[in-house]
Amino acid sequence: MRRTTMLAIAALAVALLAAAGCGGDDAADEVAEATTGLTDTGEAAETLEEALDDVETTLPEGLTLTLEEQNDSGISGEVQLSPTSEGALEVEIELDGSDGGPHPAHIHEGSCDDLNPEPAFPLEDVVDGESDTTVEISVDDLVATEYAVNVHESAENADVYVACADVRSF
Repeated sequence: MRRTTMLAIAALAVALLAAAGCGGDDAADEVAEATTGLTDTGEAAETLEEALDDVETTLPEGLTLTLEEQNDSGISGEVQLSPTSEGALEVEIELDGSDGGPHPAHIHEGSCDDLNPEPAFPLEDVVDGESDTTVEISVDDLVATEYAVNVHESAENADVYVACADVRSF
């Protein structure tokens, strides 16, 4: 495809140069402009890259993570981390295997294997398998440090973790 385009440009340039030989300086200027317009793709590529960067900045992606069962709880699920228009983060948890709850949930610094016991961001309890909370952190900031989303058995048994997902940048 690229070779065909280059051949077409070369043929057009030759034809325009031949015509320019018959028409003076004005025709030569037109040939130069036409050739430059056909061959100057560097600016177009830069403009496209800038547009793609703008889209990525304007529409940051969310993350969907798998909540893995812990302590033979029979509970697993997913957590969706989605940016809000205000720069915060919506955290939606859906559990499978839960007996209804409520199950306290938090975002902790650390990993599922090594959690800081003090929650960084408390989340709404998971009731009937669902929780939806908005926290004041961006997706970029959340993935910049090691965090985990953790679900506990109950408020009374907060030391027993039933499901967990490590937050990582993908």
